[in-house]
Amino acid sequence: MEKRLSKRSRLWLAVGLTAGTCLFIIILLVTIPSYLPGVGAQAADWLRHIVGDAAVARLETVVFQAQDVLRNQKFRLSGKQPSALWTVVPTPAITGTGLQAKAARLSPTPSASHPSETQGQTTPTPEPLPGDSPTAAPSPTPGPWTLPQVVPMGDVSGEGQWLSYIQEGSGRVVAYRTFLQPDPQRPFTLAAVVAMDLENTRLHFVLGSQEPVSSIKMYRSGRIPSNDLQAGVLLAAFNGGFKANQGQFGAMVDGVTVIPPRPGLGVIALYANDQVRIGAWGTQINRSPELLAWRQNGPLIIQDGQINPHTAELAPQSWGYAVGGSTATWRSGIGLTADGRTLLYAAAPDITLPALALALQAAGADQALQMDINDYWVHFDAIQASNQGLVAVGLLDEMQRQNDQRYLKSSIRDFFYLTAAP
Repeated sequence: MEKRLSKRSRLWLAVGLTAGTCLFIIILLVTIPSYLPGVGAQAADWLRHIVGDAAVARLETVVFQAQDVLRNQKFRLSGKQPSALWTVVPTPAITGTGLQAKAARLSPTPSASHPSETQGQTTPTPEPLPGDSPTAAPSPTPGPWTLPQVVPMGDVSGEGQWLSYIQEGSGRVVAYRTFLQPDPQRPFTLAAVVAMDLENTRLHFVLGSQEPVSSIKMYRSGRIPSNDLQAGVLLAAFNGGFKANQGQFGAMVDGVTVIPPRPGLGVIALYANDQVRIGAWGTQINRSPELLAWRQNGPLIIQDGQINPHTAELAPQSWGYAVGGSTATWRSGIGLTADGRTLLYAAAPDITLPALALALQAAGADQALQMDINDYWVHFDAIQASNQGLVAVGLLDEMQRQNDQRYLKSSIRDFFYLTAAP
């Protein structure tokens, strides 16, 4: 006759099976994203439906902290020092109108891989802050586009040097990029920063076909409109913010509010006069008939030039049901210079939120907001023309390896894209 397990034995068996299942899930979460980032992202979303956002956030925190320890040990044992993210061409620094003259001499046809890269260090020209009125007309004779001088934060050669990155059809450089080493505890972490000229480009916001989820019924293709999806018009595209269930952060597009804004939290706002602003909802950004679109994604990480002292905290009611700010993972953020002329995008793997804020501040951000995090969702593409049509080229090698041309087709997640000014 078959012997039955005792109550204690059954209890220990259940505990063992549960522990084994959890260990198996952790191993999958650690290994899958390294080889199949898209599958890893889908697995995390699937797990959220089963155990909830808070539980997955705690599990991800454990996984990312373990990965962080391993990466630190590997870095120290290898003795290998970090190197520049891309080739830095040693050319004389240029300032003021010299920047525009340099841009005019560049070829209007981008290369087959990354756009041309030429150092474009400039001296800052302070301008007044944009007024509270979003309808204030820009100056009819805007001055030359000048980029902030960036002081290196580490010791990697080429750090902080602005290199030409994206050109519009006439050959004018409308985006530069650089990299920074913002975290002394993780010297292997290099943050890429893109500076975009808002005077000669236009920023747009697209709702994903699925995210952020809303009870408001409206057509959501998740696509860039066909009139913008053209060579010489579309210049770049990059990720939006968190899923709706990770914070219920507000969103509005084409005048339709799909999720109401949360007072006091940070917003990137797009206006009918092509102005872009970043600020806190209810104080710096308010309802206006001139608002075309906006996206909220937690508290500002930089406000009026000062870094939010709470960036390292884990407070889901403010920061969303995601890993805490002190946990190193893929992160992205956007910032705006004090004159409102330059939009900054920053992204890096293995970076904490305080380090991301430091990188954006060092690059000149007066206001800044964290956007999406984690591998696969953090993504920036420069758009190039080829014989086969438009091609998206990732900002970082990791982005290029997992490049699925997501912004050139229907995207399930919200995103921003940049076009040349008419």
